Amino acid sequence: MLITAWESLFDRARLQPGQTVLIHAGAGGVGHIAIQLAHDKKARVCTTVSSDSKSEFVRNLGAEKVINYKQQDFVAAVLDWTHGLGVNIAFDTVGGDTLNRTISAVRYGSDLVTLLQPDAATPWKEARTRNLRISLELMLTPMHQGLTDALRHHGEILERCAQLFDQGRLKIHVTQTFPSLKLQQPIV
Repeated sequence: MLITAWESLFDRARLQPGQTVLIHAGAGGVGHIAIQLAHDKKARVCTTVSSDSKSEFVRNLGAEKVINYKQQDFVAAVLDWTHGLGVNIAFDTVGGDTLNRTISAVRYGSDLVTLLQPDAATPWKEARTRNLRISLELMLTPMHQGLTDALRHHGEILERCAQLFDQGRLKIHVTQTFPSLKLQQPIV
């Protein structure tokens, strides 16, 4: 969650203070971290959620604009929020039709980062016409590719996030815990 959100916002999209950011699924694991990181960077955060209780949760994390996508068209809401310009950065954690529709909510010449594989219906022509920078984020790539510099960078990200935790500027929300398993016999 931490590394994925960090790399998406800072390494891929190069988030700067004052920019507008759309984070899909803001109450989710990656989303709730991304909201806090963007808010801490002094960005203006907009997010999508599916319920009123999630709306309250993400507002408490720093979201300025919350869109219940079950009740409202998120593209229209984003364009209204940005006075028709679109956001500087869109962070897609959902994929599919959400990714495809998000293209219309991104400002000309700006960034769209997705965690998921774009599908055949992705409107690449519209993205190209808008001169969007599209980034794909898969946090596990450095491990699978044996990229030691990237793995070192992951350690640096975790160290910086640990400082944010210690300063009370970042929190992980745990929705459920499970009892620990007690093994009857040791595993050999």
